[in-house]
Amino acid sequence: MSIAPAEIATASHCPYCALQCAMTLTTSAGARLTVGARDFPTNRGGLCKKGWTSAELLSSPDRILEPMVRQPDGTFAAASWEEALDLVAARLAGFRSQHGADSVGVFGGGGLTNEKAYQLGKFTRVALGSSRIDYNGRFCMSSAAAAGNRAFGLDRGLPFRVEDLDAAETILVLGSNVAQTMPPFVAHLDGARAAGGLIVVDPRRSATARLTEEGAGMHVQPTPGSDLALLLGLTHIVIAEKLVDSEYVSRRTTGFDALRRSVSEWWPERTQEHTGVPVWQLREIARRLAAGRGTYILTGRGVEQHEDGTDTATAAINLSLALGLVGTPHSGYGTLTGQGNGQGGREHGQKCDQLPGYRKITDPAARQHVASVWGVDPHSLPGQGVPAVELLSSMGRPDGIRCLLVHGSNVVVSAPNASRVREGLAALDFLVVCDFFFSETAEFADVVLPVTQWAEEEGTMTSLEGRVIRRRRAIDAPAGVRSELWIFHELATRLGAASTFSPDPA
Repeated sequence: MSIAPAEIATASHCPYCALQCAMTLTTSAGARLTVGARDFPTNRGGLCKKGWTSAELLSSPDRILEPMVRQPDGTFAAASWEEALDLVAARLAGFRSQHGADSVGVFGGGGLTNEKAYQLGKFTRVALGSSRIDYNGRFCMSSAAAAGNRAFGLDRGLPFRVEDLDAAETILVLGSNVAQTMPPFVAHLDGARAAGGLIVVDPRRSATARLTEEGAGMHVQPTPGSDLALLLGLTHIVIAEKLVDSEYVSRRTTGFDALRRSVSEWWPERTQEHTGVPVWQLREIARRLAAGRGTYILTGRGVEQHEDGTDTATAAINLSLALGLVGTPHSGYGTLTGQGNGQGGREHGQKCDQLPGYRKITDPAARQHVASVWGVDPHSLPGQGVPAVELLSSMGRPDGIRCLLVHGSNVVVSAPNASRVREGLAALDFLVVCDFFFSETAEFADVVLPVTQWAEEEGTMTSLEGRVIRRRRAIDAPAGVRSELWIFHELATRLGAASTFSPDPA
């Protein structure tokens, strides 16, 4: 009589968006990994299509299972890890010696674990001595981050739990189509919908906008690009109709007189002219937001990714502050982080101007502190680098980077001005890509290093609400695949780097 192999269930989380839905990963001998939904405050046992199918890529026949090195004829050939890493280390050392440390650039991603993001920044600044590091979060969260730092001195997506939205009677959503981008999030809008208070700002009749139908709220359709004018106009009405929480403003904010002046010319009729939103609707929105029965204002990339992005996010924050929403029970302001570790990725040192923990790289005290932790001389740390777009634009230029290492990102697809990015990648002297498929970026590489994926590794992620999430290994990685942490360790050793680079995420 045969005995069925025992199943092993591992509690983990989805690798994709910042909601980080909980899931159970089940394995048994000879069977592929299967995904099941797991109850958790953010997703409550729900998953979207991406989550349900997340295990399929792990066993794809197109997956890269050993290091690949470009040959003289332009084709790729498999190499051992020792051969590949020896080649990469030799080229990196050569560029540093001949052209200086800043001839080597590093590009990270918002999907890397906290441990990888931290080690990537450390590797760049200590092992390579380069200031040329940034990451793909610049393409999505930079406006929101700048606005948050401007208003609060802190870049934080949601400063409250997602489940806090359940009790809200009014939720204003700008620039986000959560019904399609993170479907399990929609359940947290049910309370506001039941109260007729879901307000969705979107020029299109999106899936999220349709949630306002049948008395569940209001769909506001400004002309494209007029979100800033809309927010300024709403703030004008809040001030003019004496809907401001005056006690909160006087006790907890500064700069209200300047705000009053800045919105003084955005009277309702002018706002209607610029946005196409009728005056009656503008007044109804402002009054509903000020009703004080649990109100949240949420912004997303749609109002941030244009030339007025930082000002638009700032205007949403100012409206929230005037209404006394921020930092009060049952109300608040937040921005919806997109990438799986979008929050943690920017907290651990991937940004060109920051050391881990949001420490400014130009701050002597911060440099001293981090250097003491790393066991290096603070004067050995490079200065501030350049942000992502400028970093990629410098590829192939005389004063730009000559070599690039890419981790957790596909810049050909995600970066702006894709044609220029392709030209820059082709002009590099050396390109190393860590990935598990031949992505559009990997196709330009000189060396492609196959790396572990979410179900094959341990680590942590930080969700959109700032919750540190445990990622657990459910299956072994293919034999020829390695973690980025191991790769950093091996390259740092070959480069004779100071400090330590542990391959262990713990």
